[in-house]
Amino acid sequence: MTDTIAAIVDLKRYPIVDLAAPAAQALVAEARAKLADPGYFTMPGFIRAEVVEAVAAEAGTLLADGHWHERLREPGIGLATGNYPWHRPTRAAVRCAGGDRMAASSALRRIYAWQPLTDFLGTVFGVMPYYASADRMVGCMLTGYAPGDELGWHFDPNDGVVTLMLQKAGEGGVFEFAPKVRSGGEGAAEVYDAVMDGRWPGTVSEDQEAGTLALFNGHRSLHRVTPIDAAPDRIMLVLSYDSKPGQFFSDDIRRNFFGRTS
Repeated sequence: MTDTIAAIVDLKRYPIVDLAAPAAQALVAEARAKLADPGYFTMPGFIRAEVVEAVAAEAGTLLADGHWHERLREPGIGLATGNYPWHRPTRAAVRCAGGDRMAASSALRRIYAWQPLTDFLGTVFGVMPYYASADRMVGCMLTGYAPGDELGWHFDPNDGVVTLMLQKAGEGGVFEFAPKVRSGGEGAAEVYDAVMDGRWPGTVSEDQEAGTLALFNGHRSLHRVTPIDAAPDRIMLVLSYDSKPGQFFSDDIRRNFFGRTS
């Protein structure tokens, strides 16, 4: 589709190739500040507008053969138990396609393999050296949310989630998060209920445009993707990294996301 990364990524707007340059240092500083508070940093137009549609079409083709799965996060008494300390189940329904189905020439795969992006992310997160996952299936994966799908309220097991929006939903599919509300203390469930009921004053809503790269610290921030109400689907590329080379995900994760382990 394109010959160079510069034809895919807007390097004028996001000059991350030389991290020692003043413009790149300013971008890193801005990202670090926003990841500290509220915990979310976006780079709109990271993917050039003229290629977003083609990249989304590629992703849609891959997702057509993807694996749809649904799960309920059952309420429980505390985060340490692996349950969720709120008073109701939350639902996740999504279709996933593994990165191992992407051609080597795929723009999606090339973005993930681009070392300056990995170095930029590691610098922002304060983890250097930083490595793209060695897991070709899970490390660079697609998620698709059709009408009726959603990603219900939850906390992430770790901070540093990286996503690239490829296609907005026709209606719905808005990212919402309540910054830094995670707590194991008394009254935590009441706070979570207030967030889920729309009564929490600090909840942030972000309706990303296609082409936006987003960094999120979701370990302490309760968050969700609202139900999709109308086509087209909401399509995201999810990128995974680690502080050590050679990282792979478990067979359980592969089976849950893709219905297969290889």
